[in-house]
Amino acid sequence: MRDIRRKFAVTALTAAAVLGGLALPTTASAADGVPAVQITICNDSNSNLRFWVKGYNQFNEWDDSPIWDGYAHTCATMWDYWWKKNSSVELHSQFGNGAWTWKQKYVPNTKGRTTTFHVS
Repeated sequence: MRDIRRKFAVTALTAAAVLGGLALPTTASAADGVPAVQITICNDSNSNLRFWVKGYNQFNEWDDSPIWDGYAHTCATMWDYWWKKNSSVELHSQFGNGAWTWKQKYVPNTKGRTTTFHVS
């Protein structure tokens, strides 16, 4: 009787693990909605940079990203944040302890999965 209960318990736990794993959400990708790309920001200055982006995401919803850091003369990709191709985004940035500024940037309709903006 103990062997039957053990086999039943193992089968039930295995089924729960498999079905539970299928129900977990996955990382958003461009395939979930409109054509979209991830953005890479290259800091071409001698100062550290803080930045964030606001625009239409892969679900065609107006959204913004968290604040990211870009160190002097490096590039940072905003992983897991997707922005609609062939549209504009607002790139908000701050060098060091300076004032926040923003510029409108065009997200091209490219075949790639990322697009790069340079800030200096």
